[in-house]
Amino acid sequence: MQKREDIVLRKGMAMAMDLIRINEVVEAFGISSRTMRYYEEMGLLWSSHPENKAQRYYDSAALERLKQILVLRKLQIPVKDIAAIFQSESTAALIQAFVEKLDSLDGEISALSELRRLVEDFLQKMLRSGIKKISAITLLYEETEKRLTAAEQNEPVSFEKLSAVSREALRLHDVRLIRLPPMRFLTSRRQTGEVEDLDETLFAEYGFLSEPGLRNCFFRKEANGDWVMLMKIPPDYKNETAYRAEDFPGGLYAVAASFMADMDDTFSLLRDWVGKSEAYVPDTARDEMLEEILPWEIVERFKQYQQDVFMPIKMIGEEG
Repeated sequence: MQKREDIVLRKGMAMAMDLIRINEVVEAFGISSRTMRYYEEMGLLWSSHPENKAQRYYDSAALERLKQILVLRKLQIPVKDIAAIFQSESTAALIQAFVEKLDSLDGEISALSELRRLVEDFLQKMLRSGIKKISAITLLYEETEKRLTAAEQNEPVSFEKLSAVSREALRLHDVRLIRLPPMRFLTSRRQTGEVEDLDETLFAEYGFLSEPGLRNCFFRKEANGDWVMLMKIPPDYKNETAYRAEDFPGGLYAVAASFMADMDDTFSLLRDWVGKSEAYVPDTARDEMLEEILPWEIVERFKQYQQDVFMPIKMIGEEG
């Protein structure tokens, strides 16, 4: 991904003030347009919407800023701290963010070291007791040892490795299985085929408002990279709006909670979880989705988004 990013950055610099489409940026940096919109809402990034153009465009300065944001996020610097870093004219905010992150990591390392001691003590007790079938405990010991010694290795850190370490540290704390029922949706895709910029109040004039966590509004990630808003409507609703309606078949999903800044990594981790499952496989006939789950008044006050990430799956044996 590093090479692709550099190509885009060089292209942007060579073109001076020429603009690059969001689809090209999304492909090069491996993030979603939904995440980029979030960074814009937080004041970290900017875009242009040229006249007669449906998509957003970015100049070379915005691409350079995006690369800085991604590096800081992979280091797990919170978005609010990143905002303070960019607002500061000195490196003081950046240094403070790193110091706080180091303090946090020291606490985690201390806790992990204590866990290692407890596991080792337990293992020795099992060995002294003469119990032979302890493979699971041995594996746990080796895995813990590996995690502790990894920090001592002086390896060059590429952006890809940084991304992998960041995802590993994030982890999935809870995966739920949810079966969504069939529904009828009004979509943010216009009758002309263009996709409207995402806005939770898009269908308010028709009497439909998003209610986070109540499964009446989703955002679908389509194969071409577009994010489409899906608003639940009555089955017999006569659609005379400027937007397309569709019937949603429902189905089984693996679901995990994620904050907006971690959304792309959460999607990746959930794909890995499904890939390693002995009971489920991805359902490639359906698209990945997300649902906002924090009430809008909390989002507005704290500028913090949280979503349920939906990965379509089916039980092994149901393929085809």
